[in-house]
Amino acid sequence: MFSLSGISNLSGYIDFSLSPHLKFFYKAIFNTPINMLQSIKFYIIVIQSLGFSNAAGFLVRRKLKINKVTKLSGIAHPIHMRPGSSDGKVFLQIFVDKDYEFNLGFEPEIIIDGGANIGLTSIYLKNKYPNAKIIAVEPDAENLEVLQTNLGKYSNVFVKHAGLWSKKARGKIYDKYGVGKWGLVVEEFDGEAGQKNLMLTDTLTIPDIMDEFGLDRIDLLKLDIETAEKEVFGGNYMTWLPKTKAIIIELHDSVAKGCSKPFFLAINNAFNNYSYYPLGENTVIINNDLVKA
Repeated sequence: MFSLSGISNLSGYIDFSLSPHLKFFYKAIFNTPINMLQSIKFYIIVIQSLGFSNAAGFLVRRKLKINKVTKLSGIAHPIHMRPGSSDGKVFLQIFVDKDYEFNLGFEPEIIIDGGANIGLTSIYLKNKYPNAKIIAVEPDAENLEVLQTNLGKYSNVFVKHAGLWSKKARGKIYDKYGVGKWGLVVEEFDGEAGQKNLMLTDTLTIPDIMDEFGLDRIDLLKLDIETAEKEVFGGNYMTWLPKTKAIIIELHDSVAKGCSKPFFLAINNAFNNYSYYPLGENTVIINNDLVKA
């Protein structure tokens, strides 16, 4: 989920990508620091995306670090966040950057949200597709607590406390890259000695989820699992991947090389005919074998 570009990684500022000459011009003519101009553009985009009253409430609460609850028009229930955390950045990615605004060409009825964090993607998708069954999977206990609060009032939404993996195992959760709660990494735990205060979780496979919920297909698989895509698509995927209509995934080669290769190898092995679309930081794959034009 953590971003190396765009609104969120700049703590609320948009990079104008201005040349030094233009920056000098702005400062000389307007006597205005460039970060103020960036802030103004950021505020305009947030207002355009959320509407004035929603944007004003969110921005004020964010500035004061009291953004515990945010209400949005078009969203059925209030959104809960942790002040001063990465939650606000996730909110901006989903509801301002529109990271998941994509026309699938069909109405998904079964959605798996892998790496659900505090549930904001599930909220967005549930309000967009109100008849869908959503299974949100999140390994971190603290994220899970907020996720359950956010999703508790929605019907036909289920929460699993686990990390997605290619097999059942025990996983350790930690902030490997120092980015906070939106970038926690799961790695297989082998009982290493000398490591104190480790957060542990069970891992879960996609076939496990399909068996538990009696699914014969997946309409939309959303994955933002912080390098674990290497494991999920590294093997044991032919039992479920050909039954998947669409995938929206964030690949994490920018922090761990080799994340994309097993994903695209699996796609090419499992799908005879598919379409590929870049969507901001995400990659969208439509399985044309199952989704007819």
